[in-house]
Parts: sequence; C-alpha cells; structure tokens
Amino acid sequence: MRVQFTVEEVWAMMDNVVEQVVDLKIGQKDRAAIRRWRSEDMSPGSPAMRLLAEKVNAELERVAIRTEASPIKKPDWL
Repeated sequence: MRVQFTVEEVWAMMDNVVEQVVDLKIGQKDRAAIRRWRSEDMSPGSPAMRLLAEKVNAELERVAIRTEASPIKKPDWL
C-alpha cells in the first residue's frame, strides 16, 4: 500500500505545527517572523512547500519499506 500526501495536506500539517509553535511563550517579533515565513515562503504553491511535500513523502515511503522488511527478518518467538 502506498500513501502519498498532496502539497495541500502537507501544508495543513505544517500550518498546525506552526500554530502550536506560535502559541508558545515567544516574543512578539519572533511570532511575527514565523507567521511572515509561513505566509510568504511556505504558501501552498511555493517551491519550498513542494520540496517539503516531496521530502515528507520520501520519508514516509522509506519508513513503510523499512517496516515491511522488518517482520520478515525477526524470528516469530521474539
């Protein structure tokens, strides 16, 4: 089974994480810088966002392949 996220789905995940970070007790300048970065550099159609989506999908595929091979190598008595 192959799972792959779209750029919009990865953006939604990233947006959720950024909101959690912004809610931390950080300075107003830092909060503004993070929000500016999110809105300017990491918009859903930006090259940086497409690259992040590619990296997330590549890592997801790597983990899936690793977990598929792992039970074959383990003895069943462990």
